[in-house]
Amino acid sequence: MEFLNLFPLTIYKSALGLDEIVRKNLIQEVYNQEKESKNNEKKMYSERSSWTGDVHGHEYLYKEKKFEVLYDLIEKHIIKYIKKIGYNEEKIDLYFQRSWATISRKNEYISYHNHSQSHLSFAYYLKKDKEQGAINFHDNYKQNEMVPGTFDSISTRAADFVKLNGMNAAQIKIEPNEDDIVIFPSKTFHSTSPSESNNERISISADVSLISKSSNKIEKFITPISEWQKFK
Repeated sequence: MEFLNLFPLTIYKSALGLDEIVRKNLIQEVYNQEKESKNNEKKMYSERSSWTGDVHGHEYLYKEKKFEVLYDLIEKHIIKYIKKIGYNEEKIDLYFQRSWATISRKNEYISYHNHSQSHLSFAYYLKKDKEQGAINFHDNYKQNEMVPGTFDSISTRAADFVKLNGMNAAQIKIEPNEDDIVIFPSKTFHSTSPSESNNERISISADVSLISKSSNKIEKFITPISEWQKFK
């Protein structure tokens, strides 16, 4: 007898190895961005939402000189990830299309969402205590769910109809450490758990697009941007 687990979701997690002095300087830069935005705008969404730089005018961190070392390191890890999945990096151009910082304080969180406008996303933990919130990945497909709605039903689990395990979990928590990067397909729904720490958790996120270097006999990939034509 054997059980074959098919169609896995593969998440990449690794320490980035960013220099400690560089990391502390970037932490201060993120605080400066938040301070600037608070002087100009009210908090977005709800009072328990984390501060996110992309909605406060800081959505292109990879263009800022101070962050150059960070993104150079991130590029190397992204290449490792796509190669492991099986993509040929020699035939693909990768583009950062948006990148921003997030600050989460006690009881703050980021709600369930995905990044449907891109192909690959990541979260890098610039500042994080061990007891601060996890990143949660949600399974919308539920390949093993025989009775619809049972895998994420609180009442079903409470009544002991379903025992939680890796084959029926509707969501999985990952507990990154400070200086860890977590990379995943952008279409994957994810969220963060509320922070239980009195200290701030600071992360850097980005959306990345994979573009074909050639359009010859290629259907699924986006064609080279150099060949595009803007409307007149």
